[in-house]
Amino acid sequence: MTAFLWVAAIATVVVGGVLAGQLGKKYLAKHRPYALWWTVSFVLASLAALTQLIAFAQGGFAAWDFRSYIVLSAAVPGFMGAGTIYLIWRRFGHWFLGAIWLFSLVALIGAATTSLHPALLGNVLQASARVSNVAPGAMVTLAYILLGTLGGAALILGALYSWWRSRQSYNLLIALGGLVFVVADTSAGLGSGLLFFPGQIIGMLLLYFGVAGSQEVPRKSEMTRTA
Repeated sequence: MTAFLWVAAIATVVVGGVLAGQLGKKYLAKHRPYALWWTVSFVLASLAALTQLIAFAQGGFAAWDFRSYIVLSAAVPGFMGAGTIYLIWRRFGHWFLGAIWLFSLVALIGAATTSLHPALLGNVLQASARVSNVAPGAMVTLAYILLGTLGGAALILGALYSWWRSRQSYNLLIALGGLVFVVADTSAGLGSGLLFFPGQIIGMLLLYFGVAGSQEVPRKSEMTRTA
């Protein structure tokens, strides 16, 4: 592992943890549900990066940390999407969140029960980007597809739709952050790992500033109470 990847992996863990802490403070200040689930998604992203950092230190994934990585990384886009749904369609948020919890449970069961290909655990970035090759269980594959599709669509398309309706610039930051995550994951899957961790960091920063910006826009209910 190069020094660059060491630094980038450590920075991803630290940045994710710090931003999660900041979002948590924002949630406690105003108790907006979308801030809570964005906080959860950042915690999960930071923990997923931590399992990768541990794998780098070990010279490859062990079974326990790869199984942990499966659950954490699968859930990240789902809970990010839940945050976006709560931001733009709060009444639908409970239904969407329920689906995300259900599919996360599928990921957990799949990760705990599927067999792994030990020979593929040595290359951390490749194993991270091609989970279905290392853990070919049907439940793992299904969970990634459902959480990635639902979460990604809600994250990016939901933010773009919200921007189209409101013209609030924070929505564009959220959508752009989601796209950066997709590009980083795709580049790792294609064998170029140099963009993976920087992409994670940039994506989280864009998403953070987008969510932070949404906190500055008064909700209709708040405007009604103060009128």
